[in-house]
Amino acid sequence: YCRSREMLLKSTVRAHMDNLKDKHGLVGMTRLASVFLVRLCTVETTLYLDFFGTRKQVSVDDEEKGDQSTSTTTKVVNADDGVSRSPEFQTYLGTLCNNLHRTLRRGLVTVLDLDILCQVVSVLREERTTANASQITLPAARALSRVIEDAQERLIFCANSALQKEVIRFKATPADLDYPAKLSTKSSEDNNDKPRDILQAQLSVYESWFPPMKSVLKILSKIFRVVEPRVFEDIALQSVQACSRSLKDGSNYITQKSGVVHGDLFLVKHLLILREQLSPFDIQLRSVERQLDFSDAGKAVSRFLANRNRRLFSMSTENALVTLLREGVSVQESSVDSKRDLEDALRSACNDFIEHTSQSLAGAFLKFVEECKQVGVVLSSRDSVGDQQNPQQAAETLRAKPFMQGAAVKAVVYQMADGLVESVNGVSSQMILYLDNPATQSILMKPVVRKLSRAMEDARGFIGLTVDGQHGWDAVLRAEVCDRLHSLESVIKKKASAKGAKK
Repeated sequence: YCRSREMLLKSTVRAHMDNLKDKHGLVGMTRLASVFLVRLCTVETTLYLDFFGTRKQVSVDDEEKGDQSTSTTTKVVNADDGVSRSPEFQTYLGTLCNNLHRTLRRGLVTVLDLDILCQVVSVLREERTTANASQITLPAARALSRVIEDAQERLIFCANSALQKEVIRFKATPADLDYPAKLSTKSSEDNNDKPRDILQAQLSVYESWFPPMKSVLKILSKIFRVVEPRVFEDIALQSVQACSRSLKDGSNYITQKSGVVHGDLFLVKHLLILREQLSPFDIQLRSVERQLDFSDAGKAVSRFLANRNRRLFSMSTENALVTLLREGVSVQESSVDSKRDLEDALRSACNDFIEHTSQSLAGAFLKFVEECKQVGVVLSSRDSVGDQQNPQQAAETLRAKPFMQGAAVKAVVYQMADGLVESVNGVSSQMILYLDNPATQSILMKPVVRKLSRAMEDARGFIGLTVDGQHGWDAVLRAEVCDRLHSLESVIKKKASAKGAKK
């Protein structure tokens, strides 16, 4: 019976599958063919039980609504009693259901679109859940499981190919790294009075992202729920590592082209976005890499050849070949934590921005303060060794330094003051261009202001050690320089507090 039914239906089922694919495409065919297989299993099982099932009479109560009378009738039904679970019949149903695997596999090998593959896997999973709900349709569920494995395998291959092309082997063009011009264009579009819908506004945000990062987040968001968690985490681990390297290379290029502050802000912006967009995936991004170490292989081979009493065929741990492998080859393990590396890279980028911004705002002044501190450090180290030099002698040593001359200090302070306010405003404008969140801008700017404020306070302390009539100092000059430093400190603190109030 099973062989006859298979010969009768096999070509018909195949033709129906091919027809569904031609009419509805791969995704539509997947859903319709899955429903067809579930229905086919149900109908074939019913027909099989008509021939080989056990017939039973079942009592059925009929109610007449007119006089509320009840009558009992009997109905003959086919009982399963395990007949449909025979190996021959299950093999027959499996053969029919495998036609879906045949048709879908031929379509999957030509698909490169991740969206289509993700839709196919989602549909197959949904229909498999329906097929697993009944014992009759389990052959269809097993066929769907095999197709899901093939679709996931094709999806993983296409995702890795896309990551290789768009991230790992990505070669940035000048247009890709045209920062801050790309952000300026986006900002001008945002300030345009023409109304734009939400989708266009969001797409314009994505267009300002660096292409490798955009590709990583796009691919991971597509495959997140359609591949196994371990597979997804492995793909995410490799892609995040490659994206971080690409971002650092892009930052170095922008630093050479547009300046160090733009390079730092580019890196901070994209690392913040990458960290924020990865958080919903709730993945660890950890792995253990193992490598064979052959560094001791030469010594082990020398000892093996020098041992004339070696036992090559001994079945114990003294076997010479086993000893050679044990002593000559070792396994080196190293732990990789991309999430921690991402946090470290972000912290390093923020620190670089703070340092470079401070130097761009008041480089000569900070150098002056650092030189004064270095004199103090040298004197302190001498005292710790045993040179008993009192504080007056240390102050006299500092006053005698060329950079502590009154005219030199005044020149450094006024040089900083001439462009400090404009420079702070320029840095604020650049931060607004790169960072949309005012809180993030404030977090980055506060350490810069704190560093400059502390340097001005230290400078006033060093100036207070000067003596009237020596090295070009007098009370008027000292008061003038200290007042200038105090006013500059008030200005930058006021700007920082105003930025914080806008959050």
